[in-house]
Amino acid sequence: MDVLAQITESKPESASFLGLTIEDAGQLCVKSGASPIHARDLFRAVYKDNQLKPWERPGIPKKLASDLANGFQLTGLRIHSENQSRYDSSVKFLIELGDKSQVEMVLMPEAKRITLCVSSQVGCAQACIFCHTGRMGLTRNLSAAEIVGQVWLANHWISTHGDWLLKLGLPAHQRISNIVFMGMGEPLDNPEAVGKAISILIDPFGYNLAKRKISVSTAGHMDGLDRLLRLHPDVRLAISVHSAFDHERSKIMPINRRWPLKDLIAKLKDLPTHKENGLLLQYTLIAGVNDSTDHARELIRLVDGMNVKINLIPLNPVGPSRLSSPNVDRLEAFRDEIYRAGHRVMVRYSKGQDIGGACGQLVVSQKDA
Repeated sequence: MDVLAQITESKPESASFLGLTIEDAGQLCVKSGASPIHARDLFRAVYKDNQLKPWERPGIPKKLASDLANGFQLTGLRIHSENQSRYDSSVKFLIELGDKSQVEMVLMPEAKRITLCVSSQVGCAQACIFCHTGRMGLTRNLSAAEIVGQVWLANHWISTHGDWLLKLGLPAHQRISNIVFMGMGEPLDNPEAVGKAISILIDPFGYNLAKRKISVSTAGHMDGLDRLLRLHPDVRLAISVHSAFDHERSKIMPINRRWPLKDLIAKLKDLPTHKENGLLLQYTLIAGVNDSTDHARELIRLVDGMNVKINLIPLNPVGPSRLSSPNVDRLEAFRDEIYRAGHRVMVRYSKGQDIGGACGQLVVSQKDA
């Protein structure tokens, strides 16, 4: 079904321009009797100039402008609330979607870049024991428009908060430079929307983000991985491991019962992106659960012969839970064991911990939405 047919079958308020690739926009131009080259102008208006109504840009043919104005809104998302960290100036946003459900995203500033952590689902079905989002269960997938809409909202917020940039010592023109699909949801449970969003984000006439600046985190959804790789064979992956012992990982991450870690690692070893750029592995350290020297050594055996970088993430508090982060000595011993084996490893302390914006902390109550 072509784009125009999809629009006519849906309510106008549900059609977001942010869900269009430049090819989709070009098709709409042709349907309206205009040259597809106007798709470039529309994309520039939205992504370069942050315009709410790109069809009002000078030079857009009247019929095309009318068709778009009647068939689209830019985005059905809005910022419901925001909370800024006192310690690292990260900002957690509660985003209200068109159906009044809500997700969270986190803006994370660094020395020379700004990273946005986006959500791909309302809730999550994976139920990992250390993750607050998993306690929500899954409500629904986000559309590509709702994913791209988070980036658009965040960039718009930055453009209107010059004081935030000034405080950080960043230039007034600075916008989001990196995207991580590490917010609410399992991205590979929603691979088509994630893949389409990536296509829009990297478009040269859009945000023109380098693909290496976009990372997709996964708990190991192998079916979704296959589907995403068909769209973006060179996608950068961040693999959540959290234990190298299969039986133990199944307790921490139920997804392991369907797709065991050994099968996932075997598949990853054959990926061209692993051979060319390496893989990022994420390992949340939980005191007394997966933080022993034996755990470190098993992780070393697991990645033998692989080009990997391992991020160790001390567990962030996640509401009422008996789980806790290991002490510093235990953490450093784990890191040093991996380092001595010749692997790149670092301890990554999550940003936004004081605002509930760190890894595993994102959660909303949909009944209150």
